[in-house]
Amino acid sequence: MHVQPGLFYRYDPTIQPLPIVIDVSRSGREYPPDMRSQVPFTAIHDNVSMYVDEIWGDAPRFGATLLYASFPHMYIDANRHELDIDPELVEGEWPVPLQPTVSKRGLGLLKSKSRYGEPVQERKLTYAEVEDRLNRYHRPYHAELRSIIDRHKSSFGFVYHLTCHCMSAVGAPTHIDAGKERADFCIGDLNGAGASHDFVELVGKHINSLGYTYSINMPYDGGEIVRRYGNPKEGVDSIMVEINKRRFMDVKTFLKNEGFEDIKAAANAIVTALAKSARERLRG
Repeated sequence: MHVQPGLFYRYDPTIQPLPIVIDVSRSGREYPPDMRSQVPFTAIHDNVSMYVDEIWGDAPRFGATLLYASFPHMYIDANRHELDIDPELVEGEWPVPLQPTVSKRGLGLLKSKSRYGEPVQERKLTYAEVEDRLNRYHRPYHAELRSIIDRHKSSFGFVYHLTCHCMSAVGAPTHIDAGKERADFCIGDLNGAGASHDFVELVGKHINSLGYTYSINMPYDGGEIVRRYGNPKEGVDSIMVEINKRRFMDVKTFLKNEGFEDIKAAANAIVTALAKSARERLRG
């Protein structure tokens, strides 16, 4: 295990390594001292992908490398582009044009809203403050993830990459599927840009075989992490895997429910299937 305090934990394989990378970028719960908000802590904490690091925590036992961001994505979101910032959140001159996309709905690099729409920023941030967050958290996390993926690609010739999250059971007001019931899992591959059809089918098939439902690219298609690392033509299959919270936790108390162990077993089954596929590819 390699630890960068307040930034990430990297868990290396405990058996012969395989080209499987699991990253968990939105489960961090180490809140920086300069993080401020006028809403209750529960409204902030509700946005954390709770327990996802634990759900996928056995991955190194199957030959995978697990990278977990310990900082909260409500402070700065590793799954957003550096310039995806709502101009209303910042003050002063910016050296380059901002590129707001999902930040228009409050969900960019810097969150302007909680899951249910409450304004969360206490004040506007300066360029220097945003650069500081990028340099302390966002860029080092991506540097480590890039290093892991590139190292595996060089050693094995291909990489299976899952970026893992959890989602609410019903689309929140800030999301594109507001008010709609969601499947048990969502696979995001940026509409084919992040991963091959065969890879998505492999993961989806095992989700179905375990008795769970899944959707593809709805309501989430993968975000910045899949965009950065997914390159199926070059042998890097990258997908987002979202798990419905109702399957493993009580969203009001943040406590695990009776389905937690089944979901953890499902995650292990998915990694086992990827490990089997990887070994077959390596044998040729």
